[in-house]
Amino acid sequence: MKPIWEVLLSKAEREVRIAQQKLAEAQQKKNLAIERREKLDKLMIEYSEQLRSVQLRSHSTGEVGNYQQFIAQLQSMKNRSKQELSAHEEDCAVARKYMMLREHERLKIELLAQREREKFELAALTRENREIESNALQQFNFKERI
Repeated sequence: MKPIWEVLLSKAEREVRIAQQKLAEAQQKKNLAIERREKLDKLMIEYSEQLRSVQLRSHSTGEVGNYQQFIAQLQSMKNRSKQELSAHEEDCAVARKYMMLREHERLKIELLAQREREKFELAALTRENREIESNALQQFNFKERI
């Protein structure tokens, strides 16, 4: 049967792995949100430049209106993207804090398990020394009788 500290340590290691996985997932979602924001920024720049070029040449008001409406929609999407990114950053911070907490707990249990192993080894060494001393004393006493 495994010592209790070894069981607790394996459980703590499993919890750390799960926390690391959740952090990686949160980070991946955050990175995807950053990519979407950057794409929206590029689209905003592209369509703003197209609107300027349309305004410089002869154009219809409907064409300009379409560009302006699309740019307004992009701005709305950009605002939602900013909120989404903030939420993902918060999720990352929470996941990182939880992972660090689990890692701290794992380190604490690992230290306690190490202390238990050292205590067991010391007890075994002490027992072995006593047996050696006892055998030596018996041999000495046996030689004294002869």
